[in-house]
Amino acid sequence: MDQSPENSDEALKTEQCEVDLAPYQKLLTENNENSDGNKQMSIEFVNLKYSVECKKGNFKDILREVSGRFLPGRLTAILGPSGAGKTSLLNILAGRKKIESQGCIIVNGMKISYQTLQKHCCYIPQEFALMPLLTVKETLLIAAELKLNNTYDARARELIVNEIVNKLNLNECWNSIVQRLSGGEKKRLSIGLEVITSPSVLLLDEPTSGLDSVSSKQVIELLHSLAQTGCTIICSIHQPSSQLFSLFDDIIILGQGKCYYCGPRDNIVDTFSEAGFICPNFYNIAEFVLEVITERRAGDLSILEKLHTNKERENIFYDETVKNNKNNENRKLFIFKNLENEKDSNVESRRYAVSNWVQLKVLLRRSFICIRRDNTLTKLRYTTHLVVALLLGIVFYKFGEVSTKIQSNIACIFFILLFLFFANSMPAVQMFPTETAVFVRENSNNWYSLHVYYISKVVSDLPLQILCPTSLLLIVYYLTGQPCEVTRFVQSWIICVLFTILAQSMGIVTGAAFNTDIGMFLIPALNIPMFLFSGFFLKFSEMPYYFRFISELSYFRYAFEGILQAIYGSNRRIFNCTVEMCITPGRILSQLNMPSVTYLTTNLALIAWTVVLHFTIYFVLRWKLYIAAK
Repeated sequence: MDQSPENSDEALKTEQCEVDLAPYQKLLTENNENSDGNKQMSIEFVNLKYSVECKKGNFKDILREVSGRFLPGRLTAILGPSGAGKTSLLNILAGRKKIESQGCIIVNGMKISYQTLQKHCCYIPQEFALMPLLTVKETLLIAAELKLNNTYDARARELIVNEIVNKLNLNECWNSIVQRLSGGEKKRLSIGLEVITSPSVLLLDEPTSGLDSVSSKQVIELLHSLAQTGCTIICSIHQPSSQLFSLFDDIIILGQGKCYYCGPRDNIVDTFSEAGFICPNFYNIAEFVLEVITERRAGDLSILEKLHTNKERENIFYDETVKNNKNNENRKLFIFKNLENEKDSNVESRRYAVSNWVQLKVLLRRSFICIRRDNTLTKLRYTTHLVVALLLGIVFYKFGEVSTKIQSNIACIFFILLFLFFANSMPAVQMFPTETAVFVRENSNNWYSLHVYYISKVVSDLPLQILCPTSLLLIVYYLTGQPCEVTRFVQSWIICVLFTILAQSMGIVTGAAFNTDIGMFLIPALNIPMFLFSGFFLKFSEMPYYFRFISELSYFRYAFEGILQAIYGSNRRIFNCTVEMCITPGRILSQLNMPSVTYLTTNLALIAWTVVLHFTIYFVLRWKLYIAAK
């Protein structure tokens, strides 16, 4: 396995996983015994219904009065063909289908609130997003800092992480970058992130998807060993091998949104035989079950469904819930309807394990690590600014001092703005969708708040947003012979920095709202009108009146006019000119119909655009969280 050459921190070597735990044994024991208030949880669900609207007024039933139970200390598999409702059931149990669901969920014999269930459940989706530029060690330690409260000091967190690494067999890739891990290693790491706080309930959607048989066996064996510690573990699985199937303690079988079996794995064959479905000798039971559910074997599925329903009637909560459903046929039953406004003593007043200040410090440190290692968004981006600056300086060498080359000098200035925009917006479009997926997962699992994440994102981006345009402008400004006056340089620098921040904000908005393919198309397409009506291709007086509103909105226009005012405005000295061609700086601006607004106005316009974009980013992220919770 490749090792990260940049990870110079040797505080936690692999061999340090074997340490003297005596001073911290109490903390470790408390963590394993769910010291955060967690305990063994048996989950029963009665008559769960869930449907989605396909067309206006037409609904498709995903779950149809599904009932069953999950027991602590046992590994349960939700088995069924594609479209059976496995993922929907997990989403409901994880509190992610709050509005559309009907039915009742009982934990340890009591109805509980949505907040309590979400607090005790950890959900690992099929596509588990990870920060690709962190090492395994950094990923786990940062998760521990965000998920463990202040009763755990740094040493205790390290010991807990070391214990998890040993259980997950991640010692060999301890210092490896996440993007270099194999599929099985990523799956085990994703499980490790969620078991740091020893959750009472662990939900996994297709944990073996995309893995080979060896990696799949390792993951299921790991889950089986975790279940033996008292954790309630439920995972959906599509078509396990006989070897994998034998590792599960309980099985729930779904088909066409209905539940046909819920109980111990060893009783499946007898139950199906009672319904008239005989499993051949030496046949993979999982394959046999799927063949029955998909009606590829002769028989009556209604008998199997009736057997399951009769068994569920033994549940003391079943009849009461069915009665409630009949009394409320014309309106939805929210899962936690009766307890929405009740105070739950098990729910902490604060949703997150650590304070906002600790969240901010950890997220800033993580962001700076990723920025330092990012070859695209950091190293290549900065190198490109330097190379382009030298190229422009050579091509337009001393053009700013000669009156006969004014048009070319103005073209150079406009090209600088074009480069700053696309060089800072396009990388953000490529990189931010991955970060958005990580943010949605971590926020949904109560690692940190949206506003703290957003502040850390803005602050961590600022150094590079200042460094790149500053380096570019220093080189170009000197080599192209622009006026050597501090005031003019500072005014040009302010425009370039503001425009760079605006450009990256535009890229983040597009990357957060859309995928990379759509974003790479939208950035150029949406900005063609912006630089067409910037004042470079058309003078303001030549623009059709019905298109002038675009010029009023164009951030290219304000950046272009602002930097031209900085270079040519305020009684700048006359150029080195010839008899044939001698023009004053003021006349240059007047020929371009400038200044149409003051320099201060150009700055305020760029700031206003940046503020609007940042508000948009914030609400796009909040919308992503809302969609993830539906």
